Amino acid sequence: MKRIVMTLAAVLFATSAYADGAAVYAAKCKMCHGAAGEGAKMAGAVKGKAAADVKKAITAGIPAAGGKKEMKPVKIDAADADAVAAFVAGLK
Repeated sequence: MKRIVMTLAAVLFATSAYADGAAVYAAKCKMCHGAAGEGAKMAGAVKGKAAADVKKAITAGIPAAGGKKEMKPVKIDAADADAVAAFVAGLK
């Protein structure tokens, strides 16, 4: 019984982190990277990128290249950056 409760707790935590990542993505990233991470005129596609790469882009930014504008670091807390990175890595 203890294993079932622990498993359910882990699933609930993972689901809430995913949902929070989706909400933060919608609020902070969607306008440039598209609703499904497909990219837009302002910024490239992000869907399916590795979580570590996404987190680095969020925290450190990305220099301008290939006709795309520079992405400045996003001012969000580390937990939200992790949640967004996990959300984006899961987009297919």
